[in-house]
Amino acid sequence: MTKQKEKSVDVNSLLDEIFSDVPYDAEIEVTLPSGKTAKIRPITFEEEKQILSLSKKGGDPSFVLIDKCVSDIDKNDILLIDKVYLLFKLRELSFGSMYKFIVGCPSCHKDQDIEIDLNDMPVIPVEDFKKVVDLELPISKKTAKVRLASVQDERWISDPEVLLDNLWRFVEDVHGHDNTILIQGAIKRMVAGDVNKLVSTVMCDGYGLSTEVRVVCPHCNSDTVMELPLGKNFFSVS
Repeated sequence: MTKQKEKSVDVNSLLDEIFSDVPYDAEIEVTLPSGKTAKIRPITFEEEKQILSLSKKGGDPSFVLIDKCVSDIDKNDILLIDKVYLLFKLRELSFGSMYKFIVGCPSCHKDQDIEIDLNDMPVIPVEDFKKVVDLELPISKKTAKVRLASVQDERWISDPEVLLDNLWRFVEDVHGHDNTILIQGAIKRMVAGDVNKLVSTVMCDGYGLSTEVRVVCPHCNSDTVMELPLGKNFFSVS
């Protein structure tokens, strides 16, 4: 008799009633470092499973998260610094702002448990945002027009060597000339200081969410500044 009653229950209606006061699918609007706005919603149970499965296979779950949980913005035109900010806000919205991780001390090599509040990480907005920036190179004093890196450019910046080989893709003009072959030749003739200026501009260095954290080892008291390690539990409760 009990089994029969269970079968007749409208499970979806009952679940809607139970979770009626839980805004698990509520969207919030966030302002990105570029000044653009977007809406984000929390990650669902099914999406967390998809993220874990993708991570185990060596895939990048960030594309899934941006595609499913971000709206009201052109997702193909998001700056890389905006993408990083969105991922941190999604994590905070879905799992809370406190993040625990384990790191090895570079001095005594002992593991230490660290907990930080993601809300405390500073964000430096891009002032007077423009997708293409006019530059004067610091050494040669030549001018250049440089495009900021977006999510569509990730394959060209996968590591420093790849970025240097593809830097010309981000330079639209050198000293008034927009010929691609000339731009490639100009970059090869530049001194390191000018090239570094191009790279830092492309990558929006100094802007966006700062992912550096200061860690004081409880074992030897050494003080270390490091990049926040984004382990497999960053987008998981496990």
